Amino acid sequence: MMKQGITFSIGQELSWDAEIFGKQIKMTASMELLDKDKAQEMLSRPYGNQRTLDKANVSRLTQAMNNDEFIEAVINPIFISDTGLLLDGQNRLTALSHTNETIPFFVVRGLPEEAFVYLDQNRPRGAKDAMKVRGIRNAETVASTTKLIYLLREGRTSIPRNEVLDRIVADYPELENAVAKAGSMKDKTHIVTSVGGAMIFLYAREYPEIYGRFFELLQYGGEEMKNSRHPVARLSKKLNDDWIMHRKKDRVRMYDNRWRQMAYIHLAFMAYTTGKYSFSWNQEQMAIDAIGQLCRKTIIVRHSYKDSFHSAL
Repeated sequence: MMKQGITFSIGQELSWDAEIFGKQIKMTASMELLDKDKAQEMLSRPYGNQRTLDKANVSRLTQAMNNDEFIEAVINPIFISDTGLLLDGQNRLTALSHTNETIPFFVVRGLPEEAFVYLDQNRPRGAKDAMKVRGIRNAETVASTTKLIYLLREGRTSIPRNEVLDRIVADYPELENAVAKAGSMKDKTHIVTSVGGAMIFLYAREYPEIYGRFFELLQYGGEEMKNSRHPVARLSKKLNDDWIMHRKKDRVRMYDNRWRQMAYIHLAFMAYTTGKYSFSWNQEQMAIDAIGQLCRKTIIVRHSYKDSFHSAL
């Protein structure tokens, strides 16, 4: 477990008198060793109808606990009412119940039940917030691009933790430039920036001698584009036709079908690299699978802070 600086020991209880809502109450706080059994016991006594369990957040917290990276145990208390009911901590305790870990939690007891509505409901910061703090350009788009790469590599149902995404950006600083390049192409190509950023980043690592001209043709055109059968010319037309179709249907300017766009780009790119002008757009899943394989080949993901990083290329 991560070492934390605390001023009192496990099991030692602090107590103080407080006035809340005009009432004199006695509050206590202690560091308590909790495991799945104790977590389930606390969860069995909830206060009222608490918000729906955030399964994605529970999954992230469970992974953090299993990877020795859970720090909320001491910076975010579990709150128990003066009647013994759980006021705040549902997601964290549920995550703990899915592990075999024993973790010291900061537990505060004694709040009146009516304090429930004032408590922080443990909504996590987004990955973009951490990246902004570190000075990452276009932090929100870099975060969404990194998440997309993670999903391609690990599977669409995988839930990336913020700290994992932050490590990917730290390990691959060229992601920032890829996202910036994609942003400059967006209006011309109608490619979602996170999609463009992911594809530019991956191709730059695997096909450094080829990728630049491919995206240059897509953004600015060139002599090759006069041939309507050229892969980039076909891709440009495909993206534009799809954008127009969705614009008419949804009456919005943004076309956002990330997976389909990635498939189209990859099919055209592979045709471009091999010089084969004859290919079919009806191979979307095959293309997505191929991009996932490319991610696994070129990207190292440090799931735990203990993992070492060695670039795949």
